[in-house]
Amino acid sequence: MKRKYALDANRLFLLSIVLSQLLVPAVILLGVQDIMLLQFLVEFFMFLPCLIYLFMQKRPLKESIGINPLTWKQWLLLIPLAVCVDKIAEFVNVVSQLFTTNSVGSYMVELILRYPMPLAFFVIAVTPMICEEFIYRGVIYQGYRRSNILVAVVLSAFLFGIMHMNLNQFSYAVVLGVLFCLINEAAGSILPSLMMHLYINGRSVVLLYMVVNYLTGLHNEYVAAEAVGNKELMAGLIEQAQGIPIHEEDWLSAYMSMGAEEVPESILSTVPWLVVSVIVIVLIIRYFLKITGRTEHFRRIFTRKTKEYQPETERERISVLSPSLVIGCLICIAMMIYEML
Repeated sequence: MKRKYALDANRLFLLSIVLSQLLVPAVILLGVQDIMLLQFLVEFFMFLPCLIYLFMQKRPLKESIGINPLTWKQWLLLIPLAVCVDKIAEFVNVVSQLFTTNSVGSYMVELILRYPMPLAFFVIAVTPMICEEFIYRGVIYQGYRRSNILVAVVLSAFLFGIMHMNLNQFSYAVVLGVLFCLINEAAGSILPSLMMHLYINGRSVVLLYMVVNYLTGLHNEYVAAEAVGNKELMAGLIEQAQGIPIHEEDWLSAYMSMGAEEVPESILSTVPWLVVSVIVIVLIIRYFLKITGRTEHFRRIFTRKTKEYQPETERERISVLSPSLVIGCLICIAMMIYEML
């Protein structure tokens, strides 16, 4: 009897959501309050079903999650690729703030202020790179891929987005999920999305760490200058902050929250980067397809003959829908609504 890999993927998604939502609160009830540890445990509990599944399958990682080597030219092109994908995510993130707030920025600032950067980098960048990519571009995507590649791209991206359980992250995570899958298909490996995921999260950590610490220094200098009445230094520090209200007590909250009137301006400022990024990504994908010989394969992803094009041994003539998939999605939607309220 042929194994139903798409159903395995659905069950894995449900288990990862249920475990992370049940075990983390249980750990909190046991007295664990360290937010960095809790953030790590969220990823670990979500990854645990995937880890057990991979161990029980005893299949090579090439088959189970799509790990294949890259050429040195592909490795070099991952740098501009990651930058461009990040710019597209930034654009979608800003647009989403027309309808919702950025719920991640303040949380990341809290982590950065309380913990050293190497630890924050490991928990926020390295851990999600491994856990989330192995789940959503690995086992889940490969499971759906045996049925229909285009469905696998869209559905795995949707699940990756909804897993974050807030509208802001959902918006750009879905876009990232689609781009990651298409780039992986062009390269014939999961390695590009692993590296891009690491770059996007890691850049946010490093940049935010540098900016927050710099502005905190200016704020502390301002407070000291205000205490001795040095108005000239105070004015100079405010000018140096370039509009950041370091003279206010809750300056950090004001800095992290973008006012509704600022969103349109921010959108316009990211449009040129969006256009350039899309062009660069298309060119790099075309190059990947050329050197991997997957041009025809990639083209057929977007045709109705996608399933017929796949080898007989890889086809699953079943629907990817199942009760476990629906239940997992409903849990995420319920948590997303709760977070909004």
